[in-house]
Amino acid sequence: MKTYDINSVEQELKTQESVAFLTRGASMRPLLRTHKDIVVIVRPNHPLAVGDVALYKVRGSEKLVLHRVIGAKDSNTYIIRGDSTYHKEYVSHDSVIGVMTAVYRGGKYIDCNTSKKYKIYVKLNRISYPVRWFWMTKIRLPLGKIKRKIFS
Repeated sequence: MKTYDINSVEQELKTQESVAFLTRGASMRPLLRTHKDIVVIVRPNHPLAVGDVALYKVRGSEKLVLHRVIGAKDSNTYIIRGDSTYHKEYVSHDSVIGVMTAVYRGGKYIDCNTSKKYKIYVKLNRISYPVRWFWMTKIRLPLGKIKRKIFS
């Protein structure tokens, strides 16, 4: 399978059914590892479902981001967040360029629609979010500040 640069995905999806590219960034960890995993993107069929991973254009920018749909604000706006981030983004359905349908991780093909392990990962990620948020924002950051004061 030919892989493309993320910046050319929008153009390639105009003429192809699916496009694959090598991931970069840490916002979708642990599912997607930067410069190691390849994702397969297809044109979106709206509306997207909670749990879908959308490739969208950041408002006022040409930058493309791949994050998970966690809800809908209204019929025209998705609430989106990276698997390892703690802030929500509001994205209009017009900004969505594609949807992840598969991942090549360590050479292994994972279908997002049929893989039971993938579906379990998505559910566990959603269920564990409040605990992870509390740990990162209310415990870990203050402990880090205390540690720096003591050892600086």
